[in-house]
Amino acid sequence: MKEHLSDSFNITHLEASVNYTIFHFKDGHREIHAYTLKKYENDFSQTQAFSRIHRRFLVNRKFIASHNECEVLLSCGKRLPLARRRRV
Repeated sequence: MKEHLSDSFNITHLEASVNYTIFHFKDGHREIHAYTLKKYENDFSQTQAFSRIHRRFLVNRKFIASHNECEVLLSCGKRLPLARRRRV
């Protein structure tokens, strides 16, 4: 996990998939890891660079281009849902 903490500036977002987590990187590649999103949320909490926007998504704040009341637009063009409870 330490390599991901040091390489976190390349991660655009993390996506939950049952008991797995999919790491999405800015160059477009993905990696699947056999841990829950909650584990990574706790691991990345010390960096304060990531925000949980939905039960399925943890987003790197520096890649957020814009957001409205129902979705977040990333700088790579990906649109992610914003949970009602997470809205500002």
